[in-house]
Amino acid sequence: MKTLITGHRLFKLEAYDIEWIKLAISEVLSDRDAPVSYGYSGMASGVDLWFCQACITLNVPYEACVPFEEQSLEMDHEESVLRDYLISAANKTSYVRNRYMVEKAQAGIAVWDGNKGGTHNVVQQMVEAHKPFWWINPVAQKIWRCF
Repeated sequence: MKTLITGHRLFKLEAYDIEWIKLAISEVLSDRDAPVSYGYSGMASGVDLWFCQACITLNVPYEACVPFEEQSLEMDHEESVLRDYLISAANKTSYVRNRYMVEKAQAGIAVWDGNKGGTHNVVQQMVEAHKPFWWINPVAQKIWRCF
């Protein structure tokens, strides 16, 4: 199943268990009932990059969906270097925004604490498009299948 990732940037997740979030992303990617065959990532810090790392580990091809060229300027040096590597490892790189990922994906993964913002916007687009998604809630440390 072609699947997008949406989620908070690293600075919004520092209060949560980051290792649990990374494991949850890998768990969803490995779901035998709804296997992920291709990924779409917006390449922002935090969740997007962790998703790409998990895709590489699990041999899931992915597309780097870069919303704007200066995106890496919002990252620290280490994350910027990681992002560059993950873009080079992607099967395809496109210069697009979230709407493209929602249109192309059959499902989504949302690492979302329930607050309004960019992640909420993508979740809303998924709901409006009647596309299923996994909700990884870092507050409750639970994964819900919203199918």
